[in-house]
Amino acid sequence: MAGNIKVITGEMFSGKSKELSRLIERALIADLTIDVFYPVFSARDSSRDIIQRIAGLRGSLVVTGVPEGNAQELAHRINPVADVIAIDEAQFFTNDLVQVVKHLRHEGKRVLIAGLDLDYQENPFGCMGALMCIADDVMKVHAVCTACKKSDAFISHRLTAESDQVVVGETNYTALCVECYDRIIRTKQERTTDYQTA
Repeated sequence: MAGNIKVITGEMFSGKSKELSRLIERALIADLTIDVFYPVFSARDSSRDIIQRIAGLRGSLVVTGVPEGNAQELAHRINPVADVIAIDEAQFFTNDLVQVVKHLRHEGKRVLIAGLDLDYQENPFGCMGALMCIADDVMKVHAVCTACKKSDAFISHRLTAESDQVVVGETNYTALCVECYDRIIRTKQERTTDYQTA
């Protein structure tokens, strides 16, 4: 039987993990065996975590945290008889996740992936761009912009001053549409220019 890859992507607060948990629940109803993976350092102790979302589900389900988001470690931990491999927070995994996922598809596995498409600077996040390219199906979900509360958000805007690409924690971010993001970024740039010229 041919495998397939489905990617669920979008900004923070858009419902990626919620949709992933819905698909996991459907697979359990179909009596499929499921392995769920997430990178250990992404755990937020939040009701939004995949661990919390699927905690009440019953069936052949194993949830595994992968140290350092190491894709090869994930590959070694897969149950050979698992029908479905679900991966949350895929943007935090090493880039070789792409090869691991391709291999799983050729083994006939159904692979469900959720992750951020963009980082806070509007750049493709980790291996998510490549995963979307090889996917059989890509679902892009959106939060509502927290600034104007009218438009679909497109980016997870960082509220703190850290410049590292990875800063975990939902309180560090808000979801913004393009217009509100541009306005906020423009205001920050103007403040920086005013400060430098003063």
